[in-house]
Amino acid sequence: MIRVLDSNEASGADEATLVDDIFKDGGSLMKVLDFEHRPEQSQMAESMVDALRNEEHLLVEAGTGVGKSLAYLIPSIIHAKCNNRPCVVATNTINLQEQLLGKDIPAVRQVFESEEKYNSFADFKCALLVGRANYLCTTRLQRALSGQADFLDGGQRKELERIAEWVSEGAVEGIRQEMSPPPSAVVWDQVNADSSLCSNKRCHPDHCFYRRARARVEGANLVIVNHSLLFSLLGAGFGPDDDEGGVLFPDDFIIFDEAHEMPDVASDHLGLSISSWALENFLRRLYNPRRGKGLLKMAGRLSDFEAVDDAIQAVEDFFQFIHVESLGEKDRSRLVKKGRLPVEVFPPLSLVLRKLIELGEICEDETTKLEIKDQVKRLQGYLNALSEVFDLKNPDDVYWIERTGKKNQIIHLRSAPLKIAEILKEELFAGGSSIIMTSATLTRKGKADIFKQEVGLEDTKERVVKSPFDYENNMQVSILTDFPEPQGKDRSLYLKCLVKSIDSSARAIEGGTLALFTNYADLEYCYHNLKSSWSKLGRSVYAQGQGFSRTELRSRMMEEGDVLLLGAESFWKGFDAKGPSLSQVILTRLPFENPGHPIMEAKTERLEGEGKSSFIEITIPKAVIRFRQGMGRLIRSHTDVGDLLILDSRILKKRYGAHFLNELSNPCYNTKQLNELFEIYWNEEF
Repeated sequence: MIRVLDSNEASGADEATLVDDIFKDGGSLMKVLDFEHRPEQSQMAESMVDALRNEEHLLVEAGTGVGKSLAYLIPSIIHAKCNNRPCVVATNTINLQEQLLGKDIPAVRQVFESEEKYNSFADFKCALLVGRANYLCTTRLQRALSGQADFLDGGQRKELERIAEWVSEGAVEGIRQEMSPPPSAVVWDQVNADSSLCSNKRCHPDHCFYRRARARVEGANLVIVNHSLLFSLLGAGFGPDDDEGGVLFPDDFIIFDEAHEMPDVASDHLGLSISSWALENFLRRLYNPRRGKGLLKMAGRLSDFEAVDDAIQAVEDFFQFIHVESLGEKDRSRLVKKGRLPVEVFPPLSLVLRKLIELGEICEDETTKLEIKDQVKRLQGYLNALSEVFDLKNPDDVYWIERTGKKNQIIHLRSAPLKIAEILKEELFAGGSSIIMTSATLTRKGKADIFKQEVGLEDTKERVVKSPFDYENNMQVSILTDFPEPQGKDRSLYLKCLVKSIDSSARAIEGGTLALFTNYADLEYCYHNLKSSWSKLGRSVYAQGQGFSRTELRSRMMEEGDVLLLGAESFWKGFDAKGPSLSQVILTRLPFENPGHPIMEAKTERLEGEGKSSFIEITIPKAVIRFRQGMGRLIRSHTDVGDLLILDSRILKKRYGAHFLNELSNPCYNTKQLNELFEIYWNEEF
């Protein structure tokens, strides 16, 4: 009999024995959870044990259906408990976090509770780590309710009362996402825990959501976090002292699920971002000239109000200049030379900063003084970021401006590091912790060389664990040979063919269809041209961005069974609908990234300076990975069958098409022509 192990008693060999006993044919996974034995899952779990035992980094590509969540959770929890080390699991999507917390982790606990030899692991502690600003501070809430936030308007006051009602009715975690709908950013900013007011001195631990959550995290064996927060914390210098080792916590080890997203997320969150909305709202919270209200109304002087008023006007003028002169008709523009932005915004903002510092020194109310102290930190951060963008301070970063928002009126100043590999080497991989990176799409032609280069781990071990699904027999691939090119001379013909192709192929099959787009313009065109005719058929057409979340769209697809769903971006990855409810996936275009994005432009310039082709080095590899993700939406279980339809004929006509064809799980494909696909329309409309 294998003995029960406590904390540091177990050797690597003991851990390996336990893991093997759980994953083997006839093991606990099969007996307790009624799972079928998957050799691929066992292989991944074994690789996990070896990497953790040897304190090594590891890349694992685990194909769809391997069951990678359990394959890394069980060895990691055993290792964490045996060695008294925290395990951090980083995911990129909320869906995966929900799956881990609601399904996989309870299943792991059930396995550990099933037999005496695992019982010492069953009490593992798990905690979710979210950013401090996501938590409610009850001290700040009471202050706001007592009238200290009277600069909020009527609707915002009602939101404040809704938050108070939520707390009185028993808020569980105290995070913004618990409320439905979540309160507005303006209101939440007045009551969240990201403030000096939320501190050990002022917030009793029994009533402080953040402190309770922090205590759970610090005592946890398993911490769940998202990629964005992890890299934001790294960028902010969060983590153990150098002599302790670890990334977020002393002597921790990290598992990145959905690791293919790591480079882009890291680049995004290790750069900077300033928006017109954030800066303007910050100033109006200090003092709103129109309403005569704000934080400074409680402690400020007339000259302070005037200074804020001047700063608001200067900021509005600054962003209006960018809107009209720097962007014009473009939504995005790279900054490559200093002097493109007006410097007149600095003096008024600097004056407000000096005024805040003065008020903080003379203010007698301690609570108000702390609020002012927070605003000083924020404004100093804005000024530092503005200064960096104006000076294009870091030659290894790319800087740009862009427009976002429903009305395209929010202006952002952005930057991102180009040499992300060097940063990750220093900030992530040099901490002495094992870093495990896993995804279904890390390799090309069975090698992870490109991903390794991106993250700076060229010498890291890799393991490819293939999907157990029978793609060759369960997926039928068809490619159109004469579809108009998306950027051809006759754009209207392309769109017309797109609508008719999706319509015909979706009507022709039993079950549901997912059509994947590379841009929202094409998606919206198809949606508006299909919804009426499908409604007459008594069938539903749904589209991303038309009022339903991805979770709701999946539920409707599963419930109705024969819908047409149009999706872009996030629907290429992570969307999971098993069974006949998803019987067909249509790839409308090869998923090339927008070559005009500033980051792509900068990377292209760097590669061309080295005598390399950005199309070969960056564009094709990224498109191939996304192509694999898109076709991976179709077969989600052993019993799934379905059709994959590729409309983009460039896959057959262009030399680069071979890169995509090589990724087809079923190398045998059918070719079709447009008149075969929608014969019912051909004579009358074409």
